[in-house]
This record gives sequence, structure tokens and C-alpha cells, in this order.
Amino acid sequence: LIDEIQCGIGRTGKFFAYEFSGIKPDAIAMAKGLGGGFPIGAIWMAPPHDELFQPGSHGTTFGGGALAAAAALAVIEIIESEKLVAQVAAQSPAWHESLKKLAQKYPAIIKEIRGTGYMVGVAMNIDPLPVVAALREAGLLAVPASGIAIRLLPPLNATVAELNEAVEIFDKVLSAWKVA
Repeated sequence: LIDEIQCGIGRTGKFFAYEFSGIKPDAIAMAKGLGGGFPIGAIWMAPPHDELFQPGSHGTTFGGGALAAAAALAVIEIIESEKLVAQVAAQSPAWHESLKKLAQKYPAIIKEIRGTGYMVGVAMNIDPLPVVAALREAGLLAVPASGIAIRLLPPLNATVAELNEAVEIFDKVLSAWKVA
């Protein structure tokens, strides 16, 4: 079973993150990006495993409702028509490079940049929580991860200008940071 709940649906620059690995999954769990903000969950299963679930044999909180399914279909249609997966793949290398330059500029604060596509972790040498708060105050949505990193997850339709603005905000916040 491949867990694509957060990293799937184009987030990494491929429709599914497992595509980077060469793995042929028996099943794929997906959610978050599938609904574009609308709650939905889904599982895909390859034969013969797909025979394990027959209609009515499994209940779910975020699966299969007509409204959720319509939202997921609309999300997939937009991702395909606007070529958003290709956009993530094309734009993310320069964005990662800009973030790595920040790590070089602030080595006492940033340990390293990790991730693929629009799923980035900024490993920190300091407590990330106050930095996350300062980033939010400055207009950049960021979340802490594992107590040691800052997670950046721009939307699939982020423009180059918006990615650059995120780096500029990060730079501005870190430039004012005092490291003990």
C-alpha cells in the first residue's frame, strides 16, 4: 500500500510521488490534494486485490459521496487542463535552488532544504516554532514539522512570482533573526 495522502496528486511534480521510485503498487491511498480542500479520501487497488472490496463492504468518512466525488473530478480536470503537474516539475528546481541559497546565507539558522516539487521541508538549527510565527506574520503560510523543520507546501498553481515572493519573505524574516 502506497500512502499518497499528502504527497500525491501532483505535489511532487509527478501525479503520484511513488512514480519516482519505480515501485508498482498493489494499492494507493489518496486524500488531501484529491479534493482541492474539500474533504475526500480514496483508495485504488490493482487486480486481484481490487476484488477484496465489493460495493457496500467498506465504510468511510471521507469517501464516495456525490459532492466529494464531483469536487475530486473537477480538481483532476483542472490539474490536467492547466498542466499543473508539469508546472510543478518545471518550476520547483529553481525554487529549491533559491531556498538552498537561503540555507547558505543563514547556516546558523537553516540546516538543509529537503523535499521534492512543492513539498519542502526546511530543516532548522533553531526552534522552528517562532520562525513559523514570524513567517505567518509576514504573510507566508508555513507549518512546523517534527519539531525540527518548517514545511512549505505552495498550491499547485503557484506562479514563479509567488514562489519568489515566498523566498523573499523567508529571507526578510531570517535577516532580522538573532541567533544566540
